[in-house]
Amino acid sequence: MSTRAFFFVFLMFMNGVPLAQKKELVTEVQEIAASEMKAALLKQQMTMAGTVFSKASNNFDIHYLNCQWKVDPAVRYIQGSVLTGFTMVQRSNIVTLDLMDDLKVDSVTSAGVKLNFYRPFDNSIVVSLGSFLDPGQKGSFEIHYNGVPPASAPFSSFTNSSHAGVPVIWTLSEPYGSRDWWPCKNGLNDKADSIDISITTPDQYTSSANGLLVHETVQGGFRTTHWKHRYPIATYLVALAATNYTILNSSVKLGNVTMPIMEHAYPEKVAEMANAAALTARTLQLLHNSFTPYPFINERYGHTHWGFGGGMEHQTNSFMVNMSETLVVHEAAHQWFGDKITCGSWRDIWLNEGYAVFCVNYNVEKHYPENTLLNLYRSQVNNITSKPNGGVYVDDTTNTARIFDARLTYNKGGWVLQMLRWKLGDAVFFRATRNYLNDTALRYSYAKTTDLKKHFERESGMDLTDFFNDWVYGQGFPSYKLQWAAAGGAWVQTTLSQTTSDTSVDFFEMPVPIRFKNATRDTIIVLNHTRNAQMDFFKLGFIPDSAFIDPKIKLISANNTVVKADLFPNAGNAAVFPNPIGDQFSLLLKGMSEGELYISIYNTAGALVWRKRYGNFKGDELFVIPTTQLSPGNYWLKINKDAEAPIVLRVMK
Repeated sequence: MSTRAFFFVFLMFMNGVPLAQKKELVTEVQEIAASEMKAALLKQQMTMAGTVFSKASNNFDIHYLNCQWKVDPAVRYIQGSVLTGFTMVQRSNIVTLDLMDDLKVDSVTSAGVKLNFYRPFDNSIVVSLGSFLDPGQKGSFEIHYNGVPPASAPFSSFTNSSHAGVPVIWTLSEPYGSRDWWPCKNGLNDKADSIDISITTPDQYTSSANGLLVHETVQGGFRTTHWKHRYPIATYLVALAATNYTILNSSVKLGNVTMPIMEHAYPEKVAEMANAAALTARTLQLLHNSFTPYPFINERYGHTHWGFGGGMEHQTNSFMVNMSETLVVHEAAHQWFGDKITCGSWRDIWLNEGYAVFCVNYNVEKHYPENTLLNLYRSQVNNITSKPNGGVYVDDTTNTARIFDARLTYNKGGWVLQMLRWKLGDAVFFRATRNYLNDTALRYSYAKTTDLKKHFERESGMDLTDFFNDWVYGQGFPSYKLQWAAAGGAWVQTTLSQTTSDTSVDFFEMPVPIRFKNATRDTIIVLNHTRNAQMDFFKLGFIPDSAFIDPKIKLISANNTVVKADLFPNAGNAAVFPNPIGDQFSLLLKGMSEGELYISIYNTAGALVWRKRYGNFKGDELFVIPTTQLSPGNYWLKINKDAEAPIVLRVMK
């Protein structure tokens, strides 16, 4: 979802200004989330009836909606009807929908016949179907209603305000606000397969809604626009807006399809929306080519100006405060992640918002310099690690501030995906995401975290239970400590440890990138960190003078430290590790003269069991000695260097 950006979010990359010049870049996603959180929180305070946001019954499945609404942008009032076509799931003679008690129901009809109904005063309406219907039987009823939707300052789910002195009306229903202005199922368990919307306003106004504009008529001082949308749609994504809009039409080439883009602009902001046409097209093409075809490609995409300080990804028609690049990409991404596949619980909203943040980052990666991307990453990780706890999975869905937490739902949710991409590689990550979007059980329906996990496991062949337990359901982040030392020649030895910021996770298993450099050489090696005090050896090809943890910002971590130390400082010229040895062991020689070198192994009876000559020993080197041929027991390791006294060490297998 996206009730995006707060009241001054104005956003980073406007009208061709280079992204790197926009200091707002590092905070904009946080502002988007803060805006959505504030919007939802105000609506929750207004509409909360206890903590139950839906009384709708699950004994019927909605397959069609025909919504006819009459509104005047200058007046806070709605009159209309909603016809609901349904299929019974359980045998019953009644069904229940959500509708705020503030709205008066005039009648309920079916094929012209009045049906009985009652209002339990719990923000619902119970409709009597007249007779029992069995599972699989179809039916329909139409609720005729009117009234003033509940309001709170500065806005609500159904808001009338003004722009440039002209009245405007618009809706914003996520997460629980749909019932404020129309009879519906207010949860995340039923999408209408198809919807028609007719909006009647005084004729000086133009309306905007979901789907394609079918026709428009002006008669008797009123303008009626008819919209149709032939894709499944979640309740909270149904929307309307009306004012003196200027309509801008353009198109985008998506594969072999040329799809219309229809924009509803405030007259005073026409230039802004027109200037963003190329950005909108580029964004749709990027997402279309990277994931799956645009989900509503047989219809259109578009934007509508509104009076809230951010954006909202209403299906096929995102409502926008402005056309900043971050907001455009964020809302467009939701057409795939949030609209085509909608989170099946507000606990899983990171599936919507995390992917939207990921796509904003992906857009920066594709179109801006690396330093711009790393600055964005750094800001997001700093935000995530600004507190020691907090999980991605929402633990309290009655608290909308928690649902729309910028740090956790948005940034950390996006970084779960960033780290999955890092852990699994681009090919697996994008294939798994495409498979998720194409899953016949999920597409145009609902998904939960376990559904996404299944696709990443299936594509990667890995068990990702620990990853999801740590990063989605667990809390906090690691702080890494790297101790490293030159190990002879071009070898380095590393010891990597971590502490965790929250006790819910005792260890984060992740591939950790380490950068080694000197004045002329630079390389990154990756440690698969699976245990604390993990020791590894690497041959770099040069002798480094410094090391850095996660230089390209692939991980969520903070307060990392790097310590350069001597390797086995008390070992003299030679050290063996490990000891006892396994199928091989390492021998470190340091501080010796250059020249010819022999390394020999003798058993306790004095018999030679292994020997190798090194003709160009440089005085400092690490050797890996194979010992698979040795039986368990004690051995003597002998190092001969020219005429120097031999070094003898005891090893045990």
